[in-house]
Amino acid sequence: MQERSIFPQIWQEIESDKILLLNGARQIGKTSLMQMIREKLITDQKVPADHIHWFDLEKVEDLSIWSNQTAVLSILPINDQTKHYIFIDEFQLSLTIGATLKVLHDHHPQFKIIITGSASWYLSLDESMAGRKRVFAIWPLDFPEYLTWKNERLLKYYQLGNQNPNQLTLEIVQLLNTAYVDFIRYGGYPAVVKTDNRDEKIKILEELLNSYILKDIQLHQFTANSLQVKKLLTLLASQAGSLLDIPGLALNSGLKRGVLENRLDLLQNTFIAHFVRPYFTNKTKELVKNPKIYLIDSGLRQFLLNNFSVQPKTASFGQTVENAIIVSLLKTWDPLKQIYYWRTKSGQEVDIIIKKSEALIPIEIKAGDANQIPAGIKSFINQYKPSHAYVLNWSIIESQKYQSCQVDFRPLWFVPSLALNR
Repeated sequence: MQERSIFPQIWQEIESDKILLLNGARQIGKTSLMQMIREKLITDQKVPADHIHWFDLEKVEDLSIWSNQTAVLSILPINDQTKHYIFIDEFQLSLTIGATLKVLHDHHPQFKIIITGSASWYLSLDESMAGRKRVFAIWPLDFPEYLTWKNERLLKYYQLGNQNPNQLTLEIVQLLNTAYVDFIRYGGYPAVVKTDNRDEKIKILEELLNSYILKDIQLHQFTANSLQVKKLLTLLASQAGSLLDIPGLALNSGLKRGVLENRLDLLQNTFIAHFVRPYFTNKTKELVKNPKIYLIDSGLRQFLLNNFSVQPKTASFGQTVENAIIVSLLKTWDPLKQIYYWRTKSGQEVDIIIKKSEALIPIEIKAGDANQIPAGIKSFINQYKPSHAYVLNWSIIESQKYQSCQVDFRPLWFVPSLALNR
């Protein structure tokens, strides 16, 4: 079983008193992570198998149990004060589970509870879990995880490129670029990455989309029309990196504005779409209204567009790679950091703004080679005086100074947030 990079962070909390919630899209690898935890408990911690209790709420019998607090308390060893571990897959399928988890957490601390979920809005609605949970966002595989699974030799070069990029040769950069294009072509869903067969990858993506529309959408919004949802997703895929245009989307999707906004909220809360807000301090000079649209998996986006011909250094490639870079930044994120874009009424713009505490880091994305500081970066530097900026491009690695700001040119697969953590 292939390990995920987030696993060590989850394992660090295994002895805490918190309920561990692995939250992410359907078939993103949450169940596999729980299986890894269970296996490590048995092999490393020597936990007896009968001290591990596994429930899958997609099974009718397990859902029935966790929809009735009395039934739960009757099957668990409540009077045994030794450590037990409760695993619950897709916990949100039970509408009453929150109160039961609260009782177990507050009155039976011998139970360590690990759960998975496929939606986010209930986290703020269910007060019974407030202060009792530790949430881990589970994303599709990122590029270094992809390399771990597919090419560990290139992984070493990738790590060197994020630490000391000037040590990379152009040949190595091109090898990493080729791997990166393959990665973003089909995306990071684990089942997709595991197979090398192109047709099988596409079939899995189709099954993922159908499963999402037929299960998650209908579960959380039973009135949603599946064909309309797929049409809306296709429209969003074609507009990735663009400003959200509610009137245009309503017209092209056939959805009324209120229904459309409901569906967009649903897509974001079920980890399929993500919206990046604009950064501003001066409302009279900067556009402050619409967010930008992104899908959380590039392979799913390509499937919706029915186009897996990802051609580097083209305009469409720029849109594809911007979507992939935004998601890579989300995967390496922490609560102290926020992602924005920047655009002024005069037309100056920067693709990505990272805000950490009071520091601002502008990032511009170029589909081809670039060795000139973009006008948008210069304008942002003039106004906000950041100390560091990035231009992500095809293969140029160098650094320049503009005013007192260092502008680093790095390959598209370079992750600025990793460099900024050092």
